[in-house]
Amino acid sequence: MRLELITPTTGRVVKELTLQGTAKLSDIVNAIFNELGIKMKYSDLEPYYLVVINGKQLEEGVRWDTIYLSNDDYVVILPFASGGRSF
Repeated sequence: MRLELITPTTGRVVKELTLQGTAKLSDIVNAIFNELGIKMKYSDLEPYYLVVINGKQLEEGVRWDTIYLSNDDYVVILPFASGGRSF
């Protein structure tokens, strides 16, 4: 599976992972933070980030610990965007 994670703390992180069966999105994010030495958990991001899996955005309020991923999945996690140029 491929995961792209964009946060102010991590910047853009792209990981190619090989899963044995399936894995929870929350566990994958926690493992990446641990690997990077970042003292955060998925729950620090969950309410404030968009998740797109295989081109489809996760609905608001869906818990990351209920989403199971497999090797065929492509996941992008990024903060809600705000700001920009005013007209």
